[in-house]
Amino acid sequence: MLKILALSLCLLLAPVSALASDCPLQLADPVLLTSLGQSLDALIVKTIFDEMKVRTDFLPLASADVVAGYEQVIISPGISYKGIGAAGMTVEAELERARSLVDVATANSIPIILMYLGGFLQGDAKSQLLLEILTPEADLMIVYKDCGGPMEYFRRIAEEKGIPLHVIENLGNLAAELSCIVSQ
Repeated sequence: MLKILALSLCLLLAPVSALASDCPLQLADPVLLTSLGQSLDALIVKTIFDEMKVRTDFLPLASADVVAGYEQVIISPGISYKGIGAAGMTVEAELERARSLVDVATANSIPIILMYLGGFLQGDAKSQLLLEILTPEADLMIVYKDCGGPMEYFRRIAEEKGIPLHVIENLGNLAAELSCIVSQ
C-alpha cells in the first residue's frame, strides 16, 4: 500500500519532465516488451517508448527462454483473435506461453511489468484467464482507466497482493503520463 501511495504522490506532484532520479521505476537497458494475446497494445507501447527514448526489444512472441536473458519484462496482455490467428497460434498455446513466461520470470527474479491499455473483450473467458495467469505475478501494473471489465479485477489484485497500480488517465497523453514513473 505504501508503494501505491508513493507512486500516486509522484504522479500528482512531479512535472511532466521529471528527472530520472524522481521516477520510481528504472528500466533496464534494454527492457523486453512482449504481447500476450497478440492485441495491438504492445505495439502502441513500443511506439510510445520510442518517443520517450526508452530502449525496448519488442518481441511480440517472446519465448520463456528469451525472457531469461532480460532484467525486466513488460507484458501487454489482451486477447485478439485476429492477432492470434495472424501469428499462427491458438488461444490455448498463447495461454501456455503466458504460464511459461510467468514461471521463468518468477524463477529468475525478473520483474514483470503489466501494461494494459484495454485489449479486452467484455465477458470473454479466455481474456480473463490470460489476466488471471499474469496479474497476480506482476510487480507493477500500469492500466488505462477506461479499460472496461477488468479494472475492478486489477484494483482488487493490486490491493490483495500489494502490487503498485498506476492508472493512465489519457491514452492521447501516454508519454507524458509515463514519464513520471518510467525512466532508463
